Order: sequence, then C-alpha cells, then structure tokens
Amino acid sequence: MTLGRVGLVPLRRPLLPATRHTRTLLLAAIIAMPMASGFTAPALASVPAAAPTAPAAPAAQERQSVSERYAATGSHAVTSLAVPGYQVFHPADIATSRDRHPVVTFGNGSYATYEQYEALLRHLASWGFVVVVADSSVTGDGTEILAAARYILAQNDNQESVFHDRIDVAHVAAVGHSQGAGGSINASTDSDGLITSTAVLDLPDPWWASRPVDVIDVARLTGPVFFLTGSEDPVSTALPQAAYHAQSPGPAARGRLLGVGHNWPTDGGGFRGYLTAWLRFTLNGDTDAARAFVGPAPELLADPRWDGTAVKGW
Repeated sequence: MTLGRVGLVPLRRPLLPATRHTRTLLLAAIIAMPMASGFTAPALASVPAAAPTAPAAPAAQERQSVSERYAATGSHAVTSLAVPGYQVFHPADIATSRDRHPVVTFGNGSYATYEQYEALLRHLASWGFVVVVADSSVTGDGTEILAAARYILAQNDNQESVFHDRIDVAHVAAVGHSQGAGGSINASTDSDGLITSTAVLDLPDPWWASRPVDVIDVARLTGPVFFLTGSEDPVSTALPQAAYHAQSPGPAARGRLLGVGHNWPTDGGGFRGYLTAWLRFTLNGDTDAARAFVGPAPELLADPRWDGTAVKGW
C-alpha cells in the first residue's frame, strides 16, 4: 500500500526564475509547505548514555546490517489510543512495564492523516517508543507537533493516565514527512530543549515556502538531526538537502534512498530501518543502532541503496 498524494497544497509562485527545472517541480503535484534555513549557532544537546539494546541473538546481529535489524518489528506488542486531538501508539505492556519510554511526536504531510503513516508509527512503537500524532494536516509551523509532545509529557504526571510514570521525559524526538518535516524542525527549534532529536523525511527545498510561519532555520537546532529523502523526489532535491545538513550546527546525518520519490509505503519502506536506528541511538543510547552513524565506518555511508550520505559532529 502506498501513500496517497501526501503534501498537495496550492502554493504561490516559487521564489526562483521560471526555468524548466522549476516548472517540472511545480508540475510534480506532490508538494508540502516547506521552509528556509538560517545561520545562528546554539549550544548542542547530548545523546543519552548507552542503554541496553533490544534483545537479539549475537549470531543474528552479525548476519544482519543495522538497517535490516531495525527495519524488523521490535519486541513490543503495540496498541493505540485515541484522545481528543491526538492518536497515540505505544507498547501494549506500558502500564505494567518498569521501563520509561522515550517519546516520538510525528507530523503529517499536507492533506494527510495518521492513517497514511500508521504502519510506520506502529513499527516505531514496537521498538519501545510512545508515538503521538496530532489530528492535523497543516503542520508546517510546528505548533501541533510540539503541542502533541507536551500533551504526552503531561500524562507522565497524571495518575489516572496509562502513561503515568512511564515516560522518559528527557528524550523526545520530532519526526515528520514533507510539510510535517518542516513542522518537526520548527517544533524542535521552538521547544526550548524539550525536543532532543529530530528526523525529517522529504523535507522540501526552501523555495517551496508558502507561509511565513512555515519558514525553518536549521541553524537553530540544538540536538542531532537526520535528513532522509528519496533520490527521485522533485520536492526534496540533492543540493538543498546537502545545504540543510551543512547548516545544522550539531551532529547530523543525511542520505537519499535510491529510486524513491516523495511518497512511499505506509510502513516507511526503505527509510524504516535507519529511521528506527536513529531514534534508538539518539533517544535510547543504543550502541548497536549507533553503528549506522558513528565510528570509523558508519554503515549508512557504505550502503549501496543510498547516495548523498554524510555524517558529522559525533
């Protein structure tokens, strides 16, 4: 099952000359409300200390790449909860577990709802995350994405909530697709350090900005960020994605998945493994997941399914 046309919005004329390239982008009809970058440099948030990784037999780990391991379903059964304004996906045993679970707040693309991403959101929850998504299809300014994170964190103190005393309030990630990718950047930079990690799927190039509130400034990020896009995506193209990575002041990774456009399977497709590994690394301190991004030979840099890869700041 593939996503519908996530990210379709009427935009003003792009801030570029009307070249053949820009006309092609306009006709692509798979557009989100994106953003532009700025150039300030804040202090950096740290990655948590190493924590136990999800169980796996040593022999199996030796055979599997990081991407393969984290593309597989995690160890938790998953359930969901609908509350006014939000959908929440979480480990089914959260009420009886002794663990505290990091939070992932997710931003939908334009005109998309959580159903377009549900398989991916459930996958992340199977790896131990509490995943919350706002019931909004206009997420570019980041307001709803940040509010969703604050909602879940507040439940940690609510004695009547299933999440009472079960949330790792110090480790929160913002993740989003297309317009929601820009919204995740904005949520992170506006969070006063509440959001500690960011991952963006198909962050649109800066000239697609259609509202001032959707403008982003990646140089204001205070935590690690991962830029993922498809090599065939006409909205998230190579040079602007490289610039976003270069302008990010702290630890950052980027890559383009070969043969993939702006929309992809509801379970995250080829993005799923490295996205999950990124969250396990930056939120849980998972040293096995970290092998994709740090060390003398990060797996992402050598993966033949990806190009335009880079890591920095570790």
